[in-house]
Amino acid sequence: MKIVPLTDGSPREIKVGRRTIKFKKVSPKNLLAKGKVSRLAIQALKELGKENISEHEEKMILKMLHTEDKATLKQGIALAPVWIQKIMSKALHDVEK
Repeated sequence: MKIVPLTDGSPREIKVGRRTIKFKKVSPKNLLAKGKVSRLAIQALKELGKENISEHEEKMILKMLHTEDKATLKQGIALAPVWIQKIMSKALHDVEK
């Protein structure tokens, strides 16, 4: 199992027993989202890439985003790249119904 925390520090790997912790460098802006789910959704979508997201994966992410507080979700959307904003906004639209 690999654990990959995001950091604005230097990237590195640490081995703890049989596990590896890999610190992945991201820009500080990517760490500003208040919502735990929003922050993870943004990173997951970036990791998958715009062209590689299946309908099933998008539905799973939207389902998880529905658990996020409306104000927190809006804040996360504002920090995401435009293509991710479009996906995350679907969850916001569903919450407002």
